[in-house]
Amino acid sequence: MYSSYGTKLKLQTSSILSSFTLSHLHLLKDLCTLTDQENNAKEFIVEQNSEKRQIWIPMTKPKSLIKSSHPGTMNVQNLYDVKFLMSLNPADHVDAFISGGRAATKLEKYEDAYHCYKAGLKIVPKHKEIIEDLRELQKIIIKDVETKAAAYEERDYNAVDFCTQDPYPGDVDLFKLEVEILEKKYKIKTETFPQKPFDNLVQQQVANATLAGHNCMQAAKWKEAQKCFTMALQQDPNNYVVRRLRADASNNLDEITATFQDLWLIPKMKRTQDTWKLGGKMLMRFDLLVLAEFWFRKATQMTTGKDDEPKILFQKCRVIRLYGPLTTDCPIKVDFTEYGRAIYATEDIPEGETVFEDSPIVLGKVFDTVHYKTTIQSCDHCAQSLLSPQEYFMETFSTMESDLRDLVLKYWPNTKPIYCKNCKFVKYCSNDCRTQSWNTYHKIICPARSSATARLFKLSENLGKEPDETGTMVEVWDGHFSPLILARVWATIVTTAKSLARESGDIIPTKDQWAMAKSPYRKFIAYGNISVEKDQKEIKALFREIFSDCGDGVSYEITDAEYNGRYYQAVCNLQVFSSPWTPYHKFLEELGRAEEDEDRTLRLLKYLKEKPPASNVCGMFPLHACLNHSCLNNVEVSDGMVHGKGGVTVRAKRTIQKGEEIFTTYIDTAMPRKLRRAWLYKSFNFWCRCPRCQVEGDDADVCTKCGKKAPEGKKFPGCGKCMKAWYCSVACQKIAWKLGHKLVCSTEHSKTSYG
Repeated sequence: MYSSYGTKLKLQTSSILSSFTLSHLHLLKDLCTLTDQENNAKEFIVEQNSEKRQIWIPMTKPKSLIKSSHPGTMNVQNLYDVKFLMSLNPADHVDAFISGGRAATKLEKYEDAYHCYKAGLKIVPKHKEIIEDLRELQKIIIKDVETKAAAYEERDYNAVDFCTQDPYPGDVDLFKLEVEILEKKYKIKTETFPQKPFDNLVQQQVANATLAGHNCMQAAKWKEAQKCFTMALQQDPNNYVVRRLRADASNNLDEITATFQDLWLIPKMKRTQDTWKLGGKMLMRFDLLVLAEFWFRKATQMTTGKDDEPKILFQKCRVIRLYGPLTTDCPIKVDFTEYGRAIYATEDIPEGETVFEDSPIVLGKVFDTVHYKTTIQSCDHCAQSLLSPQEYFMETFSTMESDLRDLVLKYWPNTKPIYCKNCKFVKYCSNDCRTQSWNTYHKIICPARSSATARLFKLSENLGKEPDETGTMVEVWDGHFSPLILARVWATIVTTAKSLARESGDIIPTKDQWAMAKSPYRKFIAYGNISVEKDQKEIKALFREIFSDCGDGVSYEITDAEYNGRYYQAVCNLQVFSSPWTPYHKFLEELGRAEEDEDRTLRLLKYLKEKPPASNVCGMFPLHACLNHSCLNNVEVSDGMVHGKGGVTVRAKRTIQKGEEIFTTYIDTAMPRKLRRAWLYKSFNFWCRCPRCQVEGDDADVCTKCGKKAPEGKKFPGCGKCMKAWYCSVACQKIAWKLGHKLVCSTEHSKTSYG
């Protein structure tokens, strides 16, 4: 069953990796329970504390894995164990990367597989097995998505269909306030005109003036038209058709107040859809957004057919309310388009400049194998790294000169965790974080509170798995992020609602108080094409048990729609990040000030070559969540310090012009177009039509520019620079070069940190 050509890999570990014990070795050995004769395994020798253990890891090709129907060939734990093994000393041999890639492929964790293989190619750039596996991986992904994607291209996507127009708590009071502003600041009058007896001569004069005004409108003589309509209204002030026409003339003259005054005087029952719509636009210019939403809501209710303009205008108004306060000091604005929320530059932004910074509204662990490969702990509330000197220096800490070790201990900041007083399990960097966590959400979900909350934390620690009745570890939660993220969202909502109730002298929160507590999460879109709650019944039942009793007689109902919505909010918006200011950086800062230890500092430099390992977490960032994707992105997202805590910084990758949309990338843009598109569709439910995807092709069988097919048995020549576009002629190549391929070909690729 096992191959006789086992390749040995010696891994040195130290006391700080004592968690890598016999249990890990047994798990890795379990990985080799293969019954298919075509499967091979390779031998790895792990040495810990002078004790050697033999490990066999299967080296099955993706095609074989997909075909295999044998139970136990690969499971999630196998993949994490392979990744753990790789993290100890990944440069020693590429076999661990190959094994990790194949395990991930079997588990349909295609992005993990891709990154495993790419890491292997960094060691051996032309490794034949990895290149072959990557080709096979590409075929698997594309085959899985191609049929769905073809249907997607024919399907209309309309972002407004996923947005509500529900009023926010407190809007009634704001509505009254804005009406008062209309009257006092803008002098908008509310008046009625007495109904005059019908007079044929007067009506003829009204008709003549109206016709003259109409002719002036046709000739774009707005001022003359306005005068004509005014003459008509002087004769018949209750003629709401003429009043609407004068509003149009005033609007063309950019007289906002005059325009809205006429619209306001038209009785509600007489207002058409266009009247409500134009009135909403004027109210937006007054910055009276609650009133504007009311008018756009009325316009939407009167809409027939496929006219989505009132809906889009409503959402434009709403994003100003939601994001205006977040962009006050930034050179950007958030807008709403037919594709959803988007960020635009409000001024020219030079290359390298910070576009904006953002802090997470909620955070938690990353479960995917790309990022979950470090044992570095961090604060459970703010993500501050708790890196110890032993974790940074690894085995060299015990072998360096004792006086240098003393120097490190002298200046390394205290990273001893502070634990929750109740569960003694959750770690924090400070008493402040512990208190904030408790008051914000932890009191509801603390593992010491109930067996259900304890089970949830255990699930999170085991990466979504728990033993079944036979003791076999089974997957209960299959997300790439900790289920605690959803628990924290709900716990924060509950805590906020209870606090609002107490402030009002109540115990049980009202409907408005619940709505107010949920309001921070309105900033996150939730879109998915399947109902996940049907496949996650067990974890959903656990959440329901936890939130059925939130103390003080308060409960929070997690309906199927609520579960589905919050799950997709996390899936669509989570961003991996880590605090860039680690104890290592603080140590260097303190060391630089230590003049009395200058000699020892110079001797220590040889041990300070490695970057500190990151303590990756993922979070939901309100403003960052509005960034759309392009494979030709103009910004890069990186870790940043925001208000003294870990967050994200968005910088211009190139000069961005005023009015240009800000794009990030959700994937590694160096991947072939076919694979990129399949990946984006599978992970984010859209078919990419960005500039890079429009000028690159899929293969040499078809001309990228004109679509002409190559003769049978022949291939078209490709671009010598990027090799991602193929042309049937020099003419097609030149046209494509002018239409954008030149820019795409010369733009450096970007990777991503999405979880």
